[in-house]
Amino acid sequence: MQARGVLAAVVFGAPLVGLSMPLAPIPTTPEAASDFVHFESSHVHPLALTPDGTRLLVVNTPDGRLSVFDVTGSAPIRVAEIPVGLEPVSVAARNNGEAWVINALSDDASVVDLQTMNVRATLPVGDEPADVVFAGVGGAAYVSVSREDVVKVYNPSDLAASPVVIPIPGRMPRALARTGDGAQVLVDVFHSSAEATVLSAAEAGDSLPPLDPALGAGLPAPPKTGLLIKRSNGHWTDASGHLWDSKVPYSVPAVEVVSIATVTNTVTATAGGMASTLMGLAIDPVTDAVAVTGTYAAMEIQLEPNIRGRMTAQRAAILRSAQPPAVVALNPHINYSSVPGPSADADSALGMPTGVCWAADGTRVYATSMATNRIGVIEPAGLGSIVARVPTVAGPTGVIADPVRPRLYVLGRHHEQLQTLSTADLSSLAVSAIGFDPTPDAIVNGRKFFYGGFTSGHGDQSCASCHLFGDVDDFAWNLGDPVGSMSPVPPGMIDPLLMPAHPVKGPMMTQSLRGLGGTGLLHWRGDRANLTAFNAAFVSLMGRATALADSEMTALADFVLPLAYPPNPNRRLDRSLADAPPGQPSAKRGETFFKTVAVFARPPFTGARCVTCHAFPAGTNGQFVDGGAIGGPQDMKIPHLRNLHTKVGFRDSTGVVNKRGMAFTHDGSVDNLFEFLRSANFDFGSPGAIADEKRRDVESFLLAFDTGLAPAIGAQVTFDGGGQDAARRARLDTLVQQAAVGACDLIAKGRVGSMPRGWHHRGGVWEPDRVAEASLSTDGLLGLATVGHELTVTGVPVGSGQRAGVDRDRDGFLDADELDAGTDPGDPGSSPLTAVGADASSPPGILVLRPSPFAERTTIEYALSRSGPAAMVVFDLSGRRVRNLVHDERAVPGRHAVTWDGRGITGLAVSPGIYFVRLTADGHTWRRTLVRLR
Repeated sequence: MQARGVLAAVVFGAPLVGLSMPLAPIPTTPEAASDFVHFESSHVHPLALTPDGTRLLVVNTPDGRLSVFDVTGSAPIRVAEIPVGLEPVSVAARNNGEAWVINALSDDASVVDLQTMNVRATLPVGDEPADVVFAGVGGAAYVSVSREDVVKVYNPSDLAASPVVIPIPGRMPRALARTGDGAQVLVDVFHSSAEATVLSAAEAGDSLPPLDPALGAGLPAPPKTGLLIKRSNGHWTDASGHLWDSKVPYSVPAVEVVSIATVTNTVTATAGGMASTLMGLAIDPVTDAVAVTGTYAAMEIQLEPNIRGRMTAQRAAILRSAQPPAVVALNPHINYSSVPGPSADADSALGMPTGVCWAADGTRVYATSMATNRIGVIEPAGLGSIVARVPTVAGPTGVIADPVRPRLYVLGRHHEQLQTLSTADLSSLAVSAIGFDPTPDAIVNGRKFFYGGFTSGHGDQSCASCHLFGDVDDFAWNLGDPVGSMSPVPPGMIDPLLMPAHPVKGPMMTQSLRGLGGTGLLHWRGDRANLTAFNAAFVSLMGRATALADSEMTALADFVLPLAYPPNPNRRLDRSLADAPPGQPSAKRGETFFKTVAVFARPPFTGARCVTCHAFPAGTNGQFVDGGAIGGPQDMKIPHLRNLHTKVGFRDSTGVVNKRGMAFTHDGSVDNLFEFLRSANFDFGSPGAIADEKRRDVESFLLAFDTGLAPAIGAQVTFDGGGQDAARRARLDTLVQQAAVGACDLIAKGRVGSMPRGWHHRGGVWEPDRVAEASLSTDGLLGLATVGHELTVTGVPVGSGQRAGVDRDRDGFLDADELDAGTDPGDPGSSPLTAVGADASSPPGILVLRPSPFAERTTIEYALSRSGPAAMVVFDLSGRRVRNLVHDERAVPGRHAVTWDGRGITGLAVSPGIYFVRLTADGHTWRRTLVRLR
């Protein structure tokens, strides 16, 4: 539970006192959560008001729901929670009766009927959508699809019509906003190029700039490395000012905000020079001025001793018509030449500005600071300035101003809280729980160490500054240390030519923190054994005075290690690979080549297949390869392959206009995988064009490399009983097949009458969220779907079907049974056991399992309504009997309990995994899922 706290704010230089208030209770989250996968999707516009100002819409990202609050009273009151897709990150109200929710993992938009409080349609939009806004003729829906670098325009009145696709000349379009007249839609670009690129070691040659500081005594000469350069005053220059124009035949413009004319649906203007990572975007409702927030990566400052404590600058920018952007430094009080800074730096710091909004009258801009649990108040007139820093709930990611009432609403990501602030004095008026948060406690507790500015020397930066939301910033950083130490060859390596790693290493691409488990040593050169080994970087790189305590590093690791990749969009829904006729790239043929053909041409790995080094499932065997074997100046760890599809978009060719200036390999200097595969180190065994066809096949396979999660996870389909359902049935059949082979769990959500209902597909049938109801066939389930009572089927991660489908709060009571009893299915502290009169009239069946999941033993409470035979048996996933728990021919009515010690019929402990407990009594059968952790 969240402890009571005191909120204090400093507004316009004057302290506010007397703001002590209780924080809203947060539902308890069980420690164990084998039913939860950690994606940490980033919020974009997680809050929205309906046009009439009566309702506030809030995404509950970890629980896959939209919470609806009535804001007409003195404080917001939650009136509905609507299941949507997986990882919702944005919401927008089309009108008072309809909202669209953008689901990043499900790759779709949930069209929500705010009268029935149900999803009426699901619209697939493309890989990792980010935001939606309504503008233009007929109020068209503009959806940013980040991984496809496009904005798609849909007709809300005809969702079956093909969208207009608008290419965006920037990497990962993110937040959207519209002008007051709807004539323009603005989109910011998450990954700006920052007008930076990397030259390979061969291109840089012997002209690398001198080291500053100079090389330490006793160190050997550093290796030849690539070179990070930036565009400045019309020229490509390195850190010493040396010109490199002749080596760069392409351009990499800084595209950060893009303007779309809604009449023509074309890009009409772009702006840059504001930040390298763009996050928040909002438009002044009075003047149509634009506010953006983000961070600037200081890559021009190279080498660890120089960039210590100043890797990113926190920025906002105000854009007005026909004027250059006015860039606002969010931390003008920080002197970055003093590291670590005084406590006053952190006391006022703003960092990770994910969200932004304008005051209703346009006189203020409010920017969230996820790193420091604050909102920065910006005076936008002139060049802009920070006039206040206001404490908020933990991890603020979204903020919106109420145009009717003098309020701000803030979403706190760390604990899924909604805070209401007064715009009169910025005092806190209320804090409410958004809804149930299924995130395990360890991840919740570790989140503050990942985002927290207190882990840096000035209070404004954190691990998340470069590892954005657990992933990457798309940049190569030169963080070598000329006065550092050589790193020894890691133990257990089989390449006899490996050498100790030099502390001067050249530019290295930021690596994702997703899926670290089972990949071996960390960093490109394996100079970190594990996450704990990064503790020193909080001092040497982040500028902190001291390293984190061991317990804090453990908490950080608890947050990072479960991070997972989303499914690869280049695989089909059934997880298969695309094939093609000879002469066209075939991922399927590429996989066969990858697994079976000897391709490596250099010792000591001569004759090795691709899979020899890039072993499944992650694409690495954890070994290291000497530089000579890979045609480079340094030894490298064999990298994993699960995110290669996210690195495309750079071409090292004359005249090309690029969205990014770096792509593949450790320094990003290789523009595509085909060229990488043409290295002399690889022997494709055929002459010319035939070998190139094989390379194209392998490239296609690499771009579709399995991330470890099936494409069925997140996939959705909505049924309404209409003529389109036959076509939708084919998609459902594929999802059912994927569930049958263990690629996903499958759930369904909808409304029966006025009640929200859920089902979990298991054993070929749909088990309902009410114990007394019979399971349904697929035909029986779909027969419930009608207009106004639509049903949405969703593929969810394996193990999460029970929670996501029928027992939301994991308390052992099914959701509909809780609603029948008048208790809250989203609060484990509220159940039929706690309801008035529960002990006197407990419904028959299995009531609760405690704990669930369990490690050593669990107690199963059940109730019988009449005398007679009763039997309780534990089964495994294959339906085999594991243990008889109850066999009573003369069972008496009332409440009972039995404990299972995790042992089978033989007396030996059963393996960790999923089991089922079945109670048979009075001619009825009740079932529950059991999860044993160890």
